[in-house]
Amino acid sequence: MGTLSRLPIVVLAAVFGLHQGGRLLGLRLTWADAWLDDLLCLPLILALVLAVHRTWRVGHDRYVLPVVQIVVVWIMVTLVFELALPLVDAAFTSDPLDVAAYGVGAVFFQIFLNRPIGAARLVRGVSP
Repeated sequence: MGTLSRLPIVVLAAVFGLHQGGRLLGLRLTWADAWLDDLLCLPLILALVLAVHRTWRVGHDRYVLPVVQIVVVWIMVTLVFELALPLVDAAFTSDPLDVAAYGVGAVFFQIFLNRPIGAARLVRGVSP
């Protein structure tokens, strides 16, 4: 069982890791420091959720997350990181652009990652 197309997930995780490593080394990129992690957050979280569903819940690679679940995760992440945490810790700030970045990440996940793997094989004429 392939569970997920690994290359996009590896690329997203590598970009996240490179950014965090650069920050530790003192490299500052204003846009990336402000919104890159927010953009990558939902594709990585939702890919993990999809892998868990495919592996332990439904047991096949054709399962995709319903759009309503993606929207609920987007709302939950927004509530926690943009509303709750800024109230309890001054190190966190609310930013409407963070909410937009979470949304763009969710749309990216829906378009590029939330696809049935078996269906892609069928399109190429190879049975799963």
